[in-house]
Amino acid sequence: MPVRFSDMSNLASPKTVSRLLEMLFTCTAFSLARAAGLPGWSGAFATFAMFTWCFSFVATLLVFLAEFTQFHSLLTLSWKNLPVTVAAFSALMNMAASVTYPLMVLSVAVAQENWSELSYQIAAALASCLAFLAYSVELLVLLLFLNKDSEGRTAYMATGPGLLKVLEVSLACVVCVTLTTVSSPEFAGFRWAVGALCACALLSLAVILIMVGECRARCPFPFTQLLLVFSVLAFLLQGAVLAVWTLQLRREARVLDKCSQMNCRWNQMLLSAALIALNLTAYLTDLIYSIQLSCCRS
Repeated sequence: MPVRFSDMSNLASPKTVSRLLEMLFTCTAFSLARAAGLPGWSGAFATFAMFTWCFSFVATLLVFLAEFTQFHSLLTLSWKNLPVTVAAFSALMNMAASVTYPLMVLSVAVAQENWSELSYQIAAALASCLAFLAYSVELLVLLLFLNKDSEGRTAYMATGPGLLKVLEVSLACVVCVTLTTVSSPEFAGFRWAVGALCACALLSLAVILIMVGECRARCPFPFTQLLLVFSVLAFLLQGAVLAVWTLQLRREARVLDKCSQMNCRWNQMLLSAALIALNLTAYLTDLIYSIQLSCCRS
């Protein structure tokens, strides 16, 4: 089957314009941040932001080229699910980068009075915010117009449960970056908590890959029941992690001094706990969706 090029008039569509702006802003943010370098303690957050911009640029470029050349018609992937997954994940990751990069990186540059790099970092943060807005526009366009099949059914990744899966994986990525700043000294149960968080993220990622890879029909178990089992396991693991983290916070509250800077261990522990609690809320909502879907199908 020959590869056909898309109609040039499609280049003026809101979806295409959004993708072109996304690539422009993410490439600009990455270049500016790279020119500023990776500052000491906040290097983990700067690396996370640069990875986000690089991943978003590459993923958007591949989706854009596949649609423009009509190459996606040769792929065995679900093209109803893949673009909305990329847009949702990139929007959430760029939102996280737009918050953590100024909060963790710019604050260090200001405290150190490193004015030569500050202008680059401010420009990178602004470009990241613009990239987040562009991905949000693309996601809105996909959710409203472009993710229904010929029978009017909405793609799974464009539904509430599908978007929750993307949110869970995105939050897990941010939590893992935050944990790198509190891993020393480790406390009892730290490695178990990290393993449980990774297991939760892998369960959500597995569902995403099943839907994007069109593997649902090849699943040896009823898919709705599998979703329910995954949701229950992930919710219980996430709840256990939050309990362990809360107990550790109570112990360290007695020995750690409170501080106003974000780069102290106490504030990083609080930030990690807040993110874990937010992810637990996402898993709870996902569990409710799964129970409703299972009851409707039974």
